[in-house]
Amino acid sequence: MLGRSGKASTCSYVPRSRSPTIEKQARPKKSWVKKIAGIVDLVVPQRGNPEVDVRIDPTRAARAGFSAEQVASQLTTGLLGQVATSFRRGDRLIDVRVRFPDRYRFDLDWIREFPLATPSGALVPLSGTSTVELAQGEAQLFREDLKQMVPVTARLEGRDLGSGVRDVEAALRGVTWPTGYSYRIGGLYESQQASFRSLMLVLSIAVLLVFGVLVAQFRRFTPALVILSAAPLSLVGAFGLLLLTGTPLNVSSFMGLILLIGLIVKNGIILVDYADLVAARGGDPTEALVEAGAVRLRPILMTTLCTLFGLLPLALGLGSGAELQKPLAIAVIGGLSVSTAVTLIFVPTILSALRRGRPNA
Repeated sequence: MLGRSGKASTCSYVPRSRSPTIEKQARPKKSWVKKIAGIVDLVVPQRGNPEVDVRIDPTRAARAGFSAEQVASQLTTGLLGQVATSFRRGDRLIDVRVRFPDRYRFDLDWIREFPLATPSGALVPLSGTSTVELAQGEAQLFREDLKQMVPVTARLEGRDLGSGVRDVEAALRGVTWPTGYSYRIGGLYESQQASFRSLMLVLSIAVLLVFGVLVAQFRRFTPALVILSAAPLSLVGAFGLLLLTGTPLNVSSFMGLILLIGLIVKNGIILVDYADLVAARGGDPTEALVEAGAVRLRPILMTTLCTLFGLLPLALGLGSGAELQKPLAIAVIGGLSVSTAVTLIFVPTILSALRRGRPNA
């Protein structure tokens, strides 16, 4: 490969290897991360075959009467060869390449003394214009956003992703990195974080849409806010059941939390709508809430229990593919179980207190 890097040009037999500083930074970290419990199958890419690395110094080359391109061109011709002619074999043309014999091409000392011809016909050794070193090549080069990188991969066993990543970050947090070098945790964790950010946006949109529907139905902000405020309290039940069953908060369980928003406000709508009907007939607002709780208790329990029993097979992991949706079912069951009590106790209490303070609320 021919190219330039900084103040020097590079001529190599194989593609340019990654910076040795990256290698020096990656390998010690492997031993630190390997000590973390649950980390298995830790892999750092292996180095490839040896290569001759020729770094052309443009200043030294200019003093000898060459440009960097001229040095690279002559060295490439001598070591890699130049097609002089070709001959036909069957229906193909076979190139005839002229180059130095292998006993010279693979002799590092001879390469350092490779004769370069100036335009005036004088011969200058390659060592007079370049630095020649034996380097370790790469079996595969890795880049991220056009930057060289070393992927250190591992697998978790016997623990969740979140706690494992926290331990890895703690092990790397106190490391002093050279200028221009950094690390980033990617893979499944990076995908999970991107999914969580997307789901948070979806959750926010869902809350706004549900709030808009409540305001449109009740034509007042107070009942809509009170009904919607039951959702955060009910999420405690979802998180509690996830914790109790040892189920991680993943994309599936997060989707269950989004689903809970609609299911939770449904019970509040049933209760508050009937209370408004009773109050519209001239009843006391507080007594209307009490009557609504007694009358609407049965349909609220029926719809909630039907949902819970419908999700029970998924929560138990029964059936083909149920394991994938098990966290969703557990989150919904936990949230709905708490939301029933919240709807029947918290929502009427807050509405009653607000109506005593503001009769038109």
